[in-house]
Amino acid sequence: MGDSWILGIHDGRDAGAALVDQAGRLQFAVSEERLTRRAHQAGFPVRAVELALQERMSRGGRLGAVAVAGKAGRWPFRRFEAWYRQADRPRGPLDPSARLASAWARAEARWLAGPSERASQALLTERLRGMGIHESPHLVEHHDCLAWAAAAGGDDALVVTMDTHGDGLAGTIHRLEGGLSAAPRLRRCRRTPAPHGAALLCEAVTQLLGFAEGAEDKVVARGAHGDPERLRGQLAGVLEVRDGQPHLVGRDPLHRLMQRLRDEPAEDIAAALQAHIEDVAVRVIHQARRDFGGRQLRLAGSLFRNVGLVRRVALDALDAGASDVFVFPAMGDEALPAGAAIAHRVALGGPAAGMQDARIGPLAWDESAPMPMRVPPLPITADVDLARAALLAGDVVGRCSRRMEYGPRALGARSLLFLPDDPARGRQVNATLGRDWMMPFGSLLPEEEAPRLLARWGEGLAPLTRYMTVALPATPTVTYEAVKKTVRVTNDGLLWS
Repeated sequence: MGDSWILGIHDGRDAGAALVDQAGRLQFAVSEERLTRRAHQAGFPVRAVELALQERMSRGGRLGAVAVAGKAGRWPFRRFEAWYRQADRPRGPLDPSARLASAWARAEARWLAGPSERASQALLTERLRGMGIHESPHLVEHHDCLAWAAAAGGDDALVVTMDTHGDGLAGTIHRLEGGLSAAPRLRRCRRTPAPHGAALLCEAVTQLLGFAEGAEDKVVARGAHGDPERLRGQLAGVLEVRDGQPHLVGRDPLHRLMQRLRDEPAEDIAAALQAHIEDVAVRVIHQARRDFGGRQLRLAGSLFRNVGLVRRVALDALDAGASDVFVFPAMGDEALPAGAAIAHRVALGGPAAGMQDARIGPLAWDESAPMPMRVPPLPITADVDLARAALLAGDVVGRCSRRMEYGPRALGARSLLFLPDDPARGRQVNATLGRDWMMPFGSLLPEEEAPRLLARWGEGLAPLTRYMTVALPATPTVTYEAVKKTVRVTNDGLLWS
């Protein structure tokens, strides 16, 4: 393998590109939406690939291979790339266009997998050559990408993926063995055929409540204000667990459920959904741990964007003896280019070290070039004492480091920081950013203070809290004065509060 790089590409919704080095470390990754400023950008990620190639050239070495996520069900979207890239995405899985696309993808994966893969490979080869890339693309199954993204860096783990659909599947259970060795093994133990999954139910409820696809976090926020028991039976009647797998019940269950819930309060619907999908996920993972073992738990897929669900799953696994729990920080399809590259590195006989840091995106600026200022600039400073004073005075402080984060969470590289003492300040920031007023902000806490500030804190949760993929309840000791006293600056310039 030498000093070769693997380029990973995902050309569906949440398209992006990633680079993995010869040690299987994820060194660069970016989603196309960060570059086009269009949420959930679909289609071939031209700009992301260009930046990945520039990154590879700046670091030296050669491009050894290209891995692309998605085998079956993707050919029509690749064939009509110009339309797909610009098309308005469906509001959710209940839209006729979304139902048709999902049905076609499942049918293609079941009956036309071989021809679809060959047609996709031909189209992708031509597209890559147009960018000066002459390596033939290697296609990797959707859930294998998710599984390797989560598994890499683990050792002895149960790996669970839960998504809406991809290559005909809504979820998988894998077993990682020898993950830290030179030849890691990831064995598929169980597969859930699409559309039978909790993630699809979440998207349907999101659409029912009037939110766009991918806005499940807004549903979670509303669920905190509702009664989880009043409508829970309605959801349990359409999604149950059979033989360790989620299963939709009856004919057209989502449409039937939406008709029943149409006039119910949004907060009660959201609360019931949260309670039910937590139960489903816990039961599926609990059964998988009994059947297949694994000292660690590794999770990926759009369902695990839900930080409340992750808390329930993680605490259940830790109570049952798991050593730690990890959710890949790019939880949904954003993970696919990274997973494709890691999977192909392993297929070539290499290791899978995985992600070491989420701040692996493009550079914020070129230090060798002048920075044009087209508007009167805000004060820019590296004076951490000044920043701390601004926080304590009630101001909002913006922090920008050299590298962009990979995934949806702001982890200090592109972050707005403020003290959480005044709820009005959070509402003002949400309004300024165009976010829903209910949307929460992530807390930034020193790890040594976690046992005092966070209920149920344990070392097994550290991989989750590091990347802000879990929500933990605060202890009674968390008051404004206590938080105010902990505001300080770390060695790398991060402001902790």
